Amino acid sequence: MNSFLNIYNITNIILTLLSVVIGLYCVYRIAKKKKRMLLSCLGVILSLVVMSLCIWKLYENYKSHDLWFKIVRKPQSCYISELCLSPKQCQEDFNEIIEIVNDNYQEIANRKKIDLQKLNVEYKEKVSKVEDAQQYGLILLQYFTNLRNMHTIPFFSMYRSAVPLVTRNDSVWISSDIMNLRQKDLIIAIDGIITADYIKKQLAYTAGSTYLARKKLAAVNIFKSDVDTSKRATILRGDSVFEVFIPLYEEKDRHEKPQKVAQDSAEVSLQGMKQRVSLLLAKVLKRWDNIGYIRIPHFGSGSVEYFCSQADSTFECPYLILDLQKNPGGKGGNVFSIASYLISKSVTIDKITIEPDISRSYKGKLLVLIDEFTSSGAEKLTALLKVQPNVTVIGRRTGGDCGSMAFKFRTSHGIEFKLATQTPYILPDGVTWSEGEGISPDIEVAETLPWEDKKDAFKTALDWIEKDKSGK
Repeated sequence: MNSFLNIYNITNIILTLLSVVIGLYCVYRIAKKKKRMLLSCLGVILSLVVMSLCIWKLYENYKSHDLWFKIVRKPQSCYISELCLSPKQCQEDFNEIIEIVNDNYQEIANRKKIDLQKLNVEYKEKVSKVEDAQQYGLILLQYFTNLRNMHTIPFFSMYRSAVPLVTRNDSVWISSDIMNLRQKDLIIAIDGIITADYIKKQLAYTAGSTYLARKKLAAVNIFKSDVDTSKRATILRGDSVFEVFIPLYEEKDRHEKPQKVAQDSAEVSLQGMKQRVSLLLAKVLKRWDNIGYIRIPHFGSGSVEYFCSQADSTFECPYLILDLQKNPGGKGGNVFSIASYLISKSVTIDKITIEPDISRSYKGKLLVLIDEFTSSGAEKLTALLKVQPNVTVIGRRTGGDCGSMAFKFRTSHGIEFKLATQTPYILPDGVTWSEGEGISPDIEVAETLPWEDKKDAFKTALDWIEKDKSGK
Protein backbone atom coordinates (compact mmCIF):
# COMPACT_ATOMS: atom_id res chain seq x y z
CA MET A 1 0.00 0.00 0.00
CA ASN A 2 2.80 2.38 0.88
CA SER A 3 4.59 1.81 -2.46
CA PHE A 4 1.30 2.31 -4.32
CA LEU A 5 0.74 5.61 -2.54
CA ASN A 6 4.25 6.73 -3.47
CA ILE A 7 3.71 5.91 -7.19
CA TYR A 8 0.35 7.66 -7.11
CA ASN A 9 1.89 10.75 -5.50
CA ILE A 10 4.77 10.86 -8.00
CA THR A 11 2.30 10.65 -10.91
CA ASN A 12 0.27 13.56 -9.52
CA ILE A 13 3.41 15.63 -8.96
CA ILE A 14 4.58 15.03 -12.55
CA LEU A 15 1.14 15.98 -13.92
CA THR A 16 1.14 19.12 -11.76
CA LEU A 17 4.58 20.18 -13.05
CA LEU A 18 3.56 19.50 -16.67
CA SER A 19 0.40 21.56 -16.17
CA VAL A 20 2.49 24.44 -14.81
CA VAL A 21 4.88 24.28 -17.78
CA ILE A 22 2.07 24.06 -20.35
CA GLY A 23 0.10 26.82 -18.61
CA LEU A 24 3.12 29.15 -18.55
CA TYR A 25 3.81 28.41 -22.21
CA CYS A 26 0.22 29.25 -23.13
CA VAL A 27 0.39 32.49 -21.08
CA TYR A 28 3.62 33.36 -22.97
CA ARG A 29 1.87 32.85 -26.33
CA ILE A 30 -1.03 35.04 -25.22
CA ALA A 31 1.35 37.78 -24.01
CA LYS A 32 3.20 37.76 -27.34
CA LYS A 33 -0.14 37.77 -29.20
CA LYS A 34 0.84 34.77 -31.25
CA LYS A 35 -1.54 32.89 -33.48
CA ARG A 36 -4.32 30.63 -32.20
CA MET A 37 -5.08 32.78 -29.15
CA LEU A 38 -8.27 30.83 -28.42
CA LEU A 39 -6.32 27.57 -28.25
CA SER A 40 -3.79 29.17 -25.88
CA CYS A 41 -6.59 30.40 -23.60
CA LEU A 42 -8.11 26.92 -23.53
CA GLY A 43 -4.63 25.58 -22.69
CA VAL A 44 -4.36 27.91 -19.69
CA ILE A 45 -7.82 26.93 -18.44
CA LEU A 46 -7.14 23.20 -18.94
CA SER A 47 -3.76 23.50 -17.17
CA LEU A 48 -5.38 25.21 -14.19
CA VAL A 49 -8.08 22.52 -14.00
CA VAL A 50 -5.55 19.64 -14.17
CA MET A 51 -3.28 21.40 -11.67
CA SER A 52 -6.17 21.93 -9.22
CA LEU A 53 -7.30 18.30 -9.50
CA CYS A 54 -3.77 16.99 -8.95
CA ILE A 55 -3.17 19.21 -5.91
CA TRP A 56 -6.56 18.20 -4.46
CA LYS A 57 -5.76 14.51 -5.01
CA LEU A 58 -2.33 14.96 -3.42
CA TYR A 59 -3.97 16.52 -0.38
CA GLU A 60 -6.59 13.77 -0.12
CA ASN A 61 -3.91 11.13 -0.58
CA TYR A 62 -1.78 12.77 2.09
CA LYS A 63 -4.70 12.59 4.54
CA SER A 64 -5.26 8.89 3.73
CA HIS A 65 -1.56 8.13 4.00
CA ASP A 66 -1.30 10.08 7.24
CA LEU A 67 -4.29 8.17 8.67
CA TRP A 68 -2.83 4.84 7.55
CA PHE A 69 0.53 5.85 9.03
CA LYS A 70 -1.05 6.72 12.38
CA ILE A 71 -2.78 3.34 12.60
CA VAL A 72 -0.21 0.77 11.46
CA ARG A 73 3.22 2.25 12.02
CA LYS A 74 5.31 0.82 14.83
CA PRO A 75 6.02 3.50 17.46
CA GLN A 76 9.39 3.96 19.10
CA SER A 77 9.14 3.37 22.85
CA CYS A 78 11.63 4.71 25.36
CA TYR A 79 12.20 4.55 29.10
CA ILE A 80 11.29 7.62 31.11
CA SER A 81 14.90 7.79 32.29
CA GLU A 82 15.98 8.24 28.65
CA LEU A 83 13.96 11.43 28.11
CA CYS A 84 16.18 14.43 27.41
CA LEU A 85 13.98 17.50 27.52
CA SER A 86 14.51 20.79 29.28
CA PRO A 87 11.68 22.17 31.47
CA LYS A 88 10.78 24.60 28.66
CA GLN A 89 10.69 21.78 26.10
CA CYS A 90 8.46 19.77 28.43
CA GLN A 91 5.96 22.65 28.46
CA GLU A 92 6.12 22.99 24.66
CA ASP A 93 5.66 19.25 24.28
CA PHE A 94 2.64 19.13 26.59
CA ASN A 95 1.02 22.00 24.70
CA GLU A 96 1.29 19.89 21.53
CA ILE A 97 -0.26 16.91 23.30
CA ILE A 98 -3.14 19.03 24.63
CA GLU A 99 -3.87 20.29 21.12
CA ILE A 100 -3.95 16.74 19.70
CA VAL A 101 -6.14 15.50 22.55
CA ASN A 102 -8.57 18.40 22.12
CA ASP A 103 -8.85 17.69 18.39
CA ASN A 104 -9.37 13.93 18.70
CA TYR A 105 -10.73 13.03 22.14
CA GLN A 106 -13.43 15.58 22.90
CA GLU A 107 -16.43 13.38 22.03
CA ILE A 108 -15.09 10.46 24.08
CA ALA A 109 -14.36 12.78 27.01
CA ASN A 110 -17.92 14.12 26.87
CA ARG A 111 -19.35 10.59 26.95
CA LYS A 112 -17.16 9.73 29.93
CA LYS A 113 -18.07 13.01 31.65
CA ILE A 114 -14.45 14.15 31.67
CA ASP A 115 -13.99 17.94 31.80
CA LEU A 116 -11.13 18.05 29.29
CA GLN A 117 -10.54 21.79 29.67
CA LYS A 118 -10.26 21.54 33.44
CA LEU A 119 -7.99 18.48 33.18
CA ASN A 120 -5.69 20.26 30.71
CA VAL A 121 -5.41 23.34 32.92
CA GLU A 122 -4.63 21.20 35.97
CA TYR A 123 -1.85 19.25 34.27
CA LYS A 124 -0.49 22.26 32.42
CA GLU A 125 0.11 23.78 35.85
CA LYS A 126 1.91 20.62 36.99
CA VAL A 127 4.10 20.55 33.88
CA SER A 128 5.06 24.20 34.41
CA LYS A 129 6.72 23.16 37.70
CA VAL A 130 8.77 20.17 36.48
CA GLU A 131 12.49 20.29 37.09
CA ASP A 132 13.52 17.47 34.74
CA ALA A 133 12.19 15.19 31.98
CA GLN A 134 11.66 12.23 34.32
CA GLN A 135 9.16 14.24 36.37
CA TYR A 136 7.47 15.18 33.11
CA GLY A 137 7.24 11.53 32.02
CA LEU A 138 5.50 10.54 35.26
CA ILE A 139 3.08 13.45 34.94
CA LEU A 140 2.29 12.36 31.38
CA LEU A 141 1.41 8.87 32.64
CA GLN A 142 -0.99 10.38 35.16
CA TYR A 143 -2.52 12.66 32.52
CA PHE A 144 -3.24 9.80 30.12
CA THR A 145 -4.57 7.64 32.97
CA ASN A 146 -7.12 10.38 33.69
CA LEU A 147 -8.43 10.07 30.13
CA ARG A 148 -9.76 6.66 31.26
CA ASN A 149 -9.17 4.52 28.19
CA MET A 150 -6.91 1.46 27.94
CA HIS A 151 -6.11 2.36 24.30
CA THR A 152 -4.91 5.85 25.27
CA ILE A 153 -1.35 5.63 26.57
CA PRO A 154 2.12 7.13 26.13
CA PHE A 155 4.66 4.72 24.65
CA PHE A 156 7.00 4.37 27.62
CA SER A 157 8.84 1.11 28.19
CA MET A 158 8.62 -0.61 31.58
CA TYR A 159 11.00 -2.62 33.72
CA ARG A 160 9.39 -6.00 34.35
CA SER A 161 9.70 -9.18 36.36
CA ALA A 162 8.62 -12.66 35.28
CA VAL A 163 7.28 -13.47 38.78
CA PRO A 164 3.72 -14.82 38.26
CA LEU A 165 1.05 -13.22 40.44
CA VAL A 166 -2.62 -13.73 41.25
CA THR A 167 -4.86 -11.21 42.98
CA ARG A 168 -8.18 -10.90 44.75
CA ASN A 169 -9.51 -7.70 46.26
CA ASP A 170 -6.49 -5.91 47.79
CA SER A 171 -4.33 -9.04 48.20
CA VAL A 172 -1.64 -10.42 45.89
CA TRP A 173 -0.05 -13.89 46.00
CA ILE A 174 2.71 -15.71 44.14
CA SER A 175 0.86 -18.07 41.79
CA SER A 176 3.65 -20.60 41.15
CA ASP A 177 7.13 -21.46 42.43
CA ILE A 178 9.94 -19.29 41.10
CA MET A 179 13.37 -18.34 42.49
CA ASN A 180 13.06 -18.61 46.29
CA LEU A 181 9.35 -17.77 46.17
CA ARG A 182 6.59 -20.35 46.56
CA GLN A 183 3.01 -20.65 45.44
CA LYS A 184 0.62 -19.16 48.03
CA ASP A 185 3.25 -16.70 49.33
CA LEU A 186 1.31 -13.58 50.28
CA ILE A 187 2.88 -10.21 49.37
CA ILE A 188 2.13 -7.93 52.32
CA ALA A 189 4.24 -4.92 51.29
CA ILE A 190 6.19 -3.44 48.36
CA ASP A 191 9.13 -1.14 49.11
CA GLY A 192 7.83 -0.85 52.67
CA ILE A 193 4.33 0.19 51.57
CA ILE A 194 1.40 -2.07 52.52
CA THR A 195 0.22 -3.86 49.37
CA ALA A 196 -3.29 -2.36 49.40
CA ASP A 197 -1.82 1.15 49.67
CA TYR A 198 0.76 0.40 46.99
CA ILE A 199 -1.98 -0.74 44.58
CA LYS A 200 -3.91 2.45 45.32
CA LYS A 201 -0.78 4.47 44.55
CA GLN A 202 -0.24 2.63 41.25
CA LEU A 203 -3.78 3.39 40.12
CA ALA A 204 -2.57 6.86 39.19
CA TYR A 205 -0.34 5.30 36.49
CA THR A 206 -2.62 2.49 35.27
CA ALA A 207 -4.74 3.00 32.15
CA GLY A 208 -8.23 1.54 31.87
CA SER A 209 -11.87 2.41 31.19
CA THR A 210 -13.28 1.14 34.49
CA TYR A 211 -12.06 1.38 38.07
CA LEU A 212 -12.24 -2.39 38.57
CA ALA A 213 -10.13 -3.13 35.49
CA ARG A 214 -7.53 -0.54 36.52
CA LYS A 215 -7.37 -1.94 40.04
CA LYS A 216 -6.87 -5.51 38.80
CA LEU A 217 -4.13 -4.39 36.41
CA ALA A 218 -2.42 -2.32 39.10
CA ALA A 219 -2.44 -5.34 41.42
CA VAL A 220 -0.96 -7.87 38.96
CA ASN A 221 1.61 -5.29 37.82
CA ILE A 222 3.13 -4.52 41.23
CA PHE A 223 6.39 -6.03 39.96
CA LYS A 224 6.54 -3.64 37.01
CA SER A 225 7.87 -0.11 37.06
CA ASP A 226 8.42 2.86 34.78
CA VAL A 227 11.55 3.98 36.66
CA ASP A 228 12.72 1.35 39.20
CA THR A 229 14.93 -1.62 38.32
CA SER A 230 14.09 -3.63 41.43
CA LYS A 231 11.36 -4.01 44.04
CA ARG A 232 11.62 -4.97 47.70
CA ALA A 233 8.79 -7.37 48.55
CA THR A 234 7.77 -8.33 52.08
CA ILE A 235 6.46 -11.90 52.01
CA LEU A 236 4.22 -13.81 54.41
CA ARG A 237 4.70 -17.59 54.23
CA GLY A 238 2.86 -19.44 56.97
CA ASP A 239 4.04 -17.80 60.18
CA SER A 240 7.23 -16.42 58.63
CA VAL A 241 7.76 -12.90 57.31
CA PHE A 242 10.81 -12.12 55.16
CA GLU A 243 11.96 -9.73 52.44
CA VAL A 244 12.98 -10.51 48.87
CA PHE A 245 14.52 -8.20 46.29
CA ILE A 246 12.84 -8.73 42.92
CA PRO A 247 15.03 -7.63 39.97
CA LEU A 248 13.20 -5.88 37.12
CA TYR A 249 14.54 -6.16 33.59
CA GLU A 250 14.37 -4.21 30.40
CA GLU A 251 12.43 -5.83 27.58
CA LYS A 252 15.57 -6.60 25.60
CA ASP A 253 17.18 -8.24 28.65
CA ARG A 254 14.29 -10.47 29.70
CA HIS A 255 15.72 -13.52 27.94
CA GLU A 256 19.29 -12.68 28.96
CA LYS A 257 18.81 -12.65 32.75
CA PRO A 258 20.55 -15.28 34.94
CA GLN A 259 19.43 -18.85 34.24
CA LYS A 260 18.21 -19.57 37.79
CA VAL A 261 15.84 -16.60 37.47
CA ALA A 262 14.79 -17.40 33.92
CA GLN A 263 14.07 -21.10 34.35
CA ASP A 264 10.38 -21.97 34.18
CA SER A 265 9.51 -18.29 33.95
CA ALA A 266 10.37 -17.03 30.48
CA GLU A 267 7.21 -15.67 28.95
CA VAL A 268 7.56 -17.60 25.69
CA SER A 269 7.89 -20.89 27.55
CA LEU A 270 4.94 -20.02 29.78
CA GLN A 271 2.72 -19.22 26.82
CA GLY A 272 3.79 -22.43 25.11
CA MET A 273 3.00 -24.43 28.23
CA LYS A 274 -0.45 -22.84 28.54
CA GLN A 275 -1.20 -23.68 24.92
CA ARG A 276 -0.14 -27.32 25.39
CA VAL A 277 -2.31 -27.57 28.52
CA SER A 278 -5.26 -26.11 26.60
CA LEU A 279 -4.82 -28.60 23.76
CA LEU A 280 -4.53 -31.51 26.19
CA LEU A 281 -7.65 -30.37 28.05
CA ALA A 282 -9.54 -30.11 24.75
CA LYS A 283 -8.59 -33.67 23.81
CA VAL A 284 -9.63 -35.08 27.20
CA LEU A 285 -12.98 -33.27 27.18
CA LYS A 286 -13.79 -34.38 23.67
CA ARG A 287 -12.81 -37.99 24.25
CA TRP A 288 -14.64 -38.53 27.53
CA ASP A 289 -17.57 -36.08 27.47
CA ASN A 290 -17.89 -35.05 23.81
CA ILE A 291 -17.37 -31.43 24.87
CA GLY A 292 -15.35 -29.07 22.70
CA TYR A 293 -12.90 -26.61 24.25
CA ILE A 294 -11.02 -23.78 22.55
CA ARG A 295 -8.94 -21.20 24.39
CA ILE A 296 -8.09 -18.05 22.41
CA PRO A 297 -5.26 -16.20 24.25
CA HIS A 298 -5.29 -13.20 21.86
CA PHE A 299 -6.53 -12.01 18.47
CA GLY A 300 -3.13 -11.17 17.07
CA SER A 301 -1.20 -12.78 14.24
CA GLY A 302 -2.03 -16.48 13.76
CA SER A 303 -5.13 -16.44 15.97
CA VAL A 304 -7.59 -17.17 13.13
CA GLU A 305 -5.48 -20.05 11.83
CA TYR A 306 -5.16 -21.49 15.32
CA PHE A 307 -8.91 -21.20 15.91
CA CYS A 308 -9.74 -22.89 12.61
CA SER A 309 -7.36 -25.77 13.36
CA GLN A 310 -9.21 -26.37 16.63
CA ALA A 311 -12.66 -25.85 15.12
CA ASP A 312 -12.15 -28.76 12.71
CA SER A 313 -12.13 -31.22 15.61
CA THR A 314 -14.47 -29.51 18.11
CA PHE A 315 -17.38 -28.19 16.04
CA GLU A 316 -18.88 -31.69 15.84
CA CYS A 317 -19.39 -31.65 19.64
CA PRO A 318 -22.87 -30.68 20.92
CA TYR A 319 -21.27 -28.38 23.52
CA LEU A 320 -18.35 -26.00 23.03
CA ILE A 321 -16.52 -24.01 25.71
CA LEU A 322 -14.82 -20.89 24.32
CA ASP A 323 -12.29 -19.55 26.83
CA LEU A 324 -11.67 -15.79 26.48
CA GLN A 325 -10.34 -15.28 30.01
CA LYS A 326 -7.26 -13.04 30.13
CA ASN A 327 -7.58 -12.33 26.40
CA PRO A 328 -6.37 -8.73 25.84
CA GLY A 329 -7.76 -8.47 22.29
CA GLY A 330 -5.96 -7.81 19.03
CA LYS A 331 -6.91 -7.12 15.41
CA GLY A 332 -10.57 -6.37 14.73
CA GLY A 333 -10.46 -8.27 11.44
CA ASN A 334 -9.42 -11.44 13.25
CA VAL A 335 -12.26 -10.97 15.76
CA PHE A 336 -14.86 -10.68 12.99
CA SER A 337 -13.42 -13.65 11.08
CA ILE A 338 -13.69 -15.90 14.13
CA ALA A 339 -17.15 -14.51 14.98
CA SER A 340 -18.49 -15.63 11.60
CA TYR A 341 -17.78 -19.25 12.62
CA LEU A 342 -19.61 -18.90 15.96
CA ILE A 343 -22.72 -16.81 15.35
CA SER A 344 -25.97 -18.34 14.10
CA LYS A 345 -27.63 -15.06 13.06
CA SER A 346 -26.31 -11.78 11.68
CA VAL A 347 -25.37 -9.16 14.24
CA THR A 348 -24.34 -5.51 13.97
CA ILE A 349 -21.75 -3.76 16.12
CA ASP A 350 -20.78 -0.13 15.57
CA LYS A 351 -22.40 -0.09 12.09
CA ILE A 352 -20.49 -3.23 11.04
CA THR A 353 -22.68 -6.25 10.31
CA ILE A 354 -21.21 -9.72 10.75
CA GLU A 355 -22.86 -12.53 8.82
CA PRO A 356 -22.60 -16.17 9.92
CA ASP A 357 -20.74 -18.65 7.74
CA ILE A 358 -23.78 -20.95 7.50
CA SER A 359 -21.91 -23.87 5.96
CA ARG A 360 -19.23 -23.94 8.66
CA SER A 361 -20.66 -22.14 11.70
CA TYR A 362 -21.04 -23.94 15.03
CA LYS A 363 -24.52 -25.42 15.53
CA GLY A 364 -24.35 -26.63 19.16
CA LYS A 365 -24.54 -24.85 22.52
CA LEU A 366 -21.71 -22.40 23.13
CA LEU A 367 -20.42 -21.36 26.57
CA VAL A 368 -18.12 -18.31 26.67
CA LEU A 369 -15.76 -17.79 29.64
CA ILE A 370 -14.79 -14.20 30.54
CA ASP A 371 -13.10 -12.28 33.38
CA GLU A 372 -11.80 -8.80 34.27
CA PHE A 373 -8.86 -9.22 31.87
CA THR A 374 -11.11 -9.99 28.89
CA SER A 375 -10.81 -6.74 26.99
CA SER A 376 -10.72 -4.90 23.67
CA GLY A 377 -11.34 -7.34 20.78
CA ALA A 378 -12.19 -10.14 23.20
CA GLU A 379 -14.96 -7.97 24.64
CA LYS A 380 -16.16 -7.22 21.12
CA LEU A 381 -16.43 -10.94 20.37
CA THR A 382 -18.24 -11.50 23.69
CA ALA A 383 -20.71 -8.75 22.77
CA LEU A 384 -21.36 -10.36 19.37
CA LEU A 385 -21.88 -13.81 20.88
CA LYS A 386 -23.94 -12.85 23.92
CA VAL A 387 -26.98 -11.96 21.80
CA GLN A 388 -26.93 -15.33 20.00
CA PRO A 389 -29.71 -17.77 21.03
CA ASN A 390 -27.33 -20.68 21.66
CA VAL A 391 -24.76 -18.79 23.80
CA THR A 392 -24.31 -18.56 27.59
CA VAL A 393 -21.63 -16.24 29.00
CA ILE A 394 -19.99 -17.33 32.27
CA GLY A 395 -17.50 -15.56 34.53
CA ARG A 396 -17.06 -11.96 35.67
CA ARG A 397 -17.65 -8.53 34.10
CA THR A 398 -15.11 -7.68 31.41
CA GLY A 399 -12.62 -4.80 31.40
CA GLY A 400 -14.97 -2.19 29.94
CA ASP A 401 -13.14 -1.22 26.74
CA CYS A 402 -14.36 -2.96 23.59
CA GLY A 403 -11.64 -1.46 21.48
CA SER A 404 -11.61 1.99 19.96
CA MET A 405 -9.94 3.04 16.73
CA ALA A 406 -6.68 4.46 18.08
CA PHE A 407 -4.14 6.62 16.27
CA LYS A 408 -0.44 6.83 17.04
CA PHE A 409 0.95 10.34 17.40
CA ARG A 410 4.45 11.77 17.77
CA THR A 411 5.24 15.26 19.05
CA SER A 412 7.99 17.43 17.59
CA HIS A 413 10.08 16.57 20.69
CA GLY A 414 9.77 12.82 20.03
CA ILE A 415 7.15 11.82 22.63
CA GLU A 416 4.99 9.06 21.15
CA PHE A 417 1.53 8.12 22.35
CA LYS A 418 -1.64 6.30 21.30
CA LEU A 419 -5.00 8.04 21.48
CA ALA A 420 -8.48 6.53 21.09
CA THR A 421 -10.59 8.46 18.59
CA GLN A 422 -13.78 6.42 18.25
CA THR A 423 -16.87 7.66 20.08
CA PRO A 424 -18.36 5.02 22.44
CA TYR A 425 -21.29 3.13 20.96
CA ILE A 426 -24.09 0.83 22.16
CA LEU A 427 -23.31 -2.89 21.98
CA PRO A 428 -25.64 -5.39 20.24
CA ASP A 429 -27.57 -6.03 23.47
CA GLY A 430 -28.98 -2.51 23.07
CA VAL A 431 -28.09 -1.56 26.65
CA THR A 432 -24.34 -1.71 27.33
CA TRP A 433 -21.90 0.98 26.16
CA SER A 434 -18.67 -0.09 24.48
CA GLU A 435 -16.62 1.79 27.07
CA GLY A 436 -16.78 2.38 30.78
CA GLU A 437 -19.13 -0.45 31.74
CA GLY A 438 -17.89 -3.90 30.78
CA ILE A 439 -20.00 -6.84 29.61
CA SER A 440 -21.81 -8.69 32.38
CA PRO A 441 -21.99 -12.50 32.27
CA ASP A 442 -25.22 -14.51 32.17
CA ILE A 443 -23.84 -16.59 35.05
CA GLU A 444 -21.55 -14.74 37.46
CA VAL A 445 -18.72 -16.64 39.15
CA ALA A 446 -16.82 -15.45 42.23
CA GLU A 447 -13.06 -15.00 42.07
CA THR A 448 -11.04 -18.08 43.01
CA LEU A 449 -7.35 -18.67 43.60
CA PRO A 450 -5.57 -21.50 41.71
CA TRP A 451 -5.17 -23.67 44.81
CA GLU A 452 -8.73 -23.25 46.09
CA ASP A 453 -11.21 -26.08 45.64
CA LYS A 454 -14.00 -23.80 44.45
CA LYS A 455 -15.99 -23.51 41.27
CA ASP A 456 -14.31 -21.27 38.74
CA ALA A 457 -15.80 -20.33 35.35
CA PHE A 458 -14.62 -23.56 33.71
CA LYS A 459 -16.09 -25.84 36.40
CA THR A 460 -19.31 -23.82 36.33
CA ALA A 461 -19.52 -24.38 32.57
CA LEU A 462 -19.11 -28.15 33.05
CA ASP A 463 -21.87 -28.14 35.69
CA TRP A 464 -24.13 -26.20 33.32
CA ILE A 465 -23.53 -28.78 30.59
CA GLU A 466 -24.29 -31.70 32.92
CA LYS A 467 -27.57 -30.09 34.00
CA ASP A 468 -28.46 -29.36 30.38
CA LYS A 469 -27.74 -32.96 29.40
CA SER A 470 -30.01 -34.26 32.16
CA GLY A 471 -32.73 -31.77 31.24
CA LYS A 472 -32.74 -30.05 34.64
